[in-house]
Amino acid sequence: MNAPKPAPYNHALIEKKWQEAWQEAGIYTVADSVPGKENYYTLVEFSYPSGNLHVGHWYAFSVPDIFARYKRMQGFNVLYPMGFDAFGLPAENAAIKQGADPKVWTYEQMEKMRTQLRSMGAMFDWEREIVSCDPIYYKWTQWMFNQFLKNDLVYRAVTKVNWCPKDMTILANEQVTDGVCERCGTEVVQRDQEQWMIRITKYADRLVDDLDELAWPNAIKEAQKNWIGRSAGSELSFPLVGTDNTIDVFTTRADTLFGVTYVVIAPEHTLVSELLSRVENADEVLAYIADTKKKSELDRQQSKEKTGVQLKGVMAKNPANGEAVPVWIADYVLAGYGTGAVMGVPEHDERDREFATKYNLPIVDQPLVDAKEITETVGGKMVSTYRLRDWGISRQRFWGCPIPIVYDPEGNAHPVPDEHLPWILPSDVDHTPDGTAPLARSKELFERTESIFGKGWRPEVETMDTFVDSSWYFYRYLDNKNTESFASESVRDAWMPIDLYMGGAEHTTMHLLYSRFWVKALHELGLVKENESYVMRRNRGLILGPDGNKMSKSKGNVIDPDEIVSRLGADTVRLYLAFMGPYGVTGNYPWDPNGVVGVHRFLERVWKLKEKIGKGAPTNLLHKTIKKMAEDIEEYKFNTAISAMMILLNAWEKEDAILLEEYKTLLQLLAPFAPHMTEELWHELGETESIHLSAWPAYDSTRIVDDSVTLGVQINGKVRDELLVATNASKEEIEAAALALPKIQGHLAGKEVKKVIVVPGRAINIVASE
Repeated sequence: MNAPKPAPYNHALIEKKWQEAWQEAGIYTVADSVPGKENYYTLVEFSYPSGNLHVGHWYAFSVPDIFARYKRMQGFNVLYPMGFDAFGLPAENAAIKQGADPKVWTYEQMEKMRTQLRSMGAMFDWEREIVSCDPIYYKWTQWMFNQFLKNDLVYRAVTKVNWCPKDMTILANEQVTDGVCERCGTEVVQRDQEQWMIRITKYADRLVDDLDELAWPNAIKEAQKNWIGRSAGSELSFPLVGTDNTIDVFTTRADTLFGVTYVVIAPEHTLVSELLSRVENADEVLAYIADTKKKSELDRQQSKEKTGVQLKGVMAKNPANGEAVPVWIADYVLAGYGTGAVMGVPEHDERDREFATKYNLPIVDQPLVDAKEITETVGGKMVSTYRLRDWGISRQRFWGCPIPIVYDPEGNAHPVPDEHLPWILPSDVDHTPDGTAPLARSKELFERTESIFGKGWRPEVETMDTFVDSSWYFYRYLDNKNTESFASESVRDAWMPIDLYMGGAEHTTMHLLYSRFWVKALHELGLVKENESYVMRRNRGLILGPDGNKMSKSKGNVIDPDEIVSRLGADTVRLYLAFMGPYGVTGNYPWDPNGVVGVHRFLERVWKLKEKIGKGAPTNLLHKTIKKMAEDIEEYKFNTAISAMMILLNAWEKEDAILLEEYKTLLQLLAPFAPHMTEELWHELGETESIHLSAWPAYDSTRIVDDSVTLGVQINGKVRDELLVATNASKEEIEAAALALPKIQGHLAGKEVKKVIVVPGRAINIVASE
C-alpha cells in the first residue's frame, strides 16, 4: 500500500491558524523584566492610520520584525511595539472630502490597519498600543507643553510662516518641498502670523555636538548637522552713508573684507522700510519684495538662480578701507539667518561671483588678512549662526492636540492647570476650512472655558503640529496605561534608551531631529535620565514599482500587498522584502514580480525537504550557515542571510537524507523570516512549545573550517590557474603542486622561476623572469 502523499504547503490556512494561536497564547506580550534576560528595545516609526497598508508599510514593519525575532531567539527580552500617529491633516482632509467626522474616520482606519498588521505575523505587543489622538495619550503631550512653557522653552511670537492656501494652515519649513505643500501640492505663501514657538534653537549646539557620541551612520549625522547649519564667523558693521544706521553682516570669511564690492540684505529686513524714502527705485524694490513673499524659505535657499534689486541711492561704507559700496536686496538672503545681511566678495565666493557677473558689479582682487585680527580691528565680534529656526507649532486645524492655553479677559495667556488635563478636543466643530481656526467656532469649548475659569476667559483655538505628538511617543509604549505620569521612572530605567530605531530617511531632519530635541529638553528639566533616546538609528530605502519608478496610482505601478498575501502568503512577502537588498541603507529597490514568486518557491522547497528526513551524515555547511546568518543579521544584511539558507537548501536537496535535528535547525534559522510556516513544521515534527520561544542555534567552531581550500595561482601578479589543496598542506607541498599544474607549466615555458610566495589560505604567486 502506498504511503499517503504529504500535505502541500497551504499558506492561507497556516497563517490564519498561527496568528490566532499566538494571540490566544500571548507569546508576544512583553514583561518589563525577565530574570536572566537583558532588555532590548527595538522600534519603528509609528504609522499614520491611512486605512490600507501599502508595500512601504510592510517594508517598514515586517523587515525590522525579523531583527526583533532574531534578538529574542538570542536570549534578549525584546520589546517591539506598535501604535498610531493619529492626529493630522490627512485625516481631516479625508473627512472633509467624505463629509465624515475625523475622529470616526480615523478610528475606522485604525481598525482596518490592525487587522492588516496582524496578517503580517509581526511580534507586536498589542497590549502596549498607543494612539496619539486618544485623550489618555495627549494629556501628557499637553502636560509636557506646560512644563516647557514654565521653563521658557515655549513662547508666543509673530513670525514669518509658510501658509498653505488650500489646507489653510501653517506648515513647518520641513513640510514645504520646492515651494509647495508636501501634502496637497499647493504653492505656499509667506505671511506674518502670531503663533506658539518652541525654543529648539537653544539646543542647537547640543544637537550638533552630541552627534559625535552616537554610533550612527555618518550620512544621518551629516544630514542633521547640515540642517542645523552651524557656522562660526564674524559679525561686522557697515555704516550707511549719510545716516546713523549700520548694516550688520555675518561672514565666515572676514579675511576677504578688503575684496567687498557690494552688500546684500534680505528683502524683509527691517532696514528696507526705514531706507525706502531714500531709495530712488522704490516701486521696483516693492515689487521684488512682493514676489519674495510668495516663496518659502526653503525655496529661496535652494534656488539656483540668484536674483536681486539694487537700493539705488543707498551706499554702505566698508569698515576696513572706508570705500562706499552699493546695497542690494536679494531673496537668497534670509532675515532670520545670521543678521539677515551678507557682504559680497565675488573674487573669493562663487555665489557672489555669479551675482556680480549677472548685475555687472566690480570684482576686485585684494590680499587676504587674518580673519580674527581684522574682526577686532574694525570693531566686530566672533559669533556662531544657525540655519535652524525655532519650531512654530501652531496649526489652524481641528484634528490635532489642543494647545492647553486659556486667556484671561485682559488677553494674558495661562496654562490649563494639570487637574483639567487632558484639555479635550471639542466635538461640536465645523471643520470646513475657511482660513480661521475651526476651534474658534466651538460653542462647547468656549462654554467649558468660562465655566472653569470665569466670565470673559477664552480658550486657545489652535492645535499642535503633529510632530509634537511623535516627539515623545516611545516613552508611552513603556507605560501606556499610567494615569500618574507619562511613564514611570522604573520602566524608563528598564528600557531606555532605545537600542535600535528604524525609520524613513525623509524623517531625518524632521521627526528624528525634533525627538532628539524633546528628549534633551526633558533631560534638562530633570524628567528623564537619558540625553539621547536612540542608541542606533537606521534609515530604510524605498520600494519602487516594477518599472523602477516611485509607486503612484497615476503611474499604475502600485503593488497591493493584500493581493500578494492572499496569493502567496505573508511569509513570502516578508522574505522577499528582506531579500531585495541590505536593510538600513537608503538604497531603493524595484519590486520584481518574478522575484517574489521565486522566494515562494524557496519556501515550498523547504516545506518539501521534510520528506528527506532520515539517516544522514552531519553537515559542516549547516554550521557555516549559522555563523554567517548571525553575522549578516547583526549588520541588517538580511538578503545575504537568506542567500546562505538557499545555498544550504541546494546542498541538502542533493542528499539522499538529512538529519531530523539539522532540519529543525534550518527551521529555527528561517523562523524570524517566515514565522508561520516554520511554526507549523516545528509542531509537525513533535515540538510542543513555539519555535519563536526557542534559542537561536549555536554553531560548532570546529566544524566551520574547510578540509580544503581553493587558491589562485599567480605568475608575476596575474592569476593563471587555481589549485585545490588541503587546509593542512605545507608550503612545500603547495609550491610543488602549483608548479606541476599544466597551465602553469605552459606559462612558465622558457622562463626562470626566481621565487614562489605562498600566502596560506589565500594565494600563490610565482615570480618568474620575463
